[in-house]
Amino acid sequence: MKEPSPRLAALRRRIDVLDRRVVRLLAARLRIVRAIKPLKSRLRDPRREAKILRGVVREARHRGADPVFVAAVYRALLGASRSFLRRRV
Repeated sequence: MKEPSPRLAALRRRIDVLDRRVVRLLAARLRIVRAIKPLKSRLRDPRREAKILRGVVREARHRGADPVFVAAVYRALLGASRSFLRRRV
């Protein structure tokens, strides 16, 4: 297979750095999710999730990111957080 161009390789390295940052942030988020669990009466709070989605869509628009993409990522993140908590009973 042909080696990627120097520009492509450089952009991929930047994505790799961002991916590591995202994982660190996800780990921090999960620590907080785990700490919140004993304080909640139920696993899912639809109003809180709607508020989170509205906030991230607003932030996406402010930052020039695709709000549909960001909302989809956060829906997956919220679902994965619930699954994480169910496994951590």
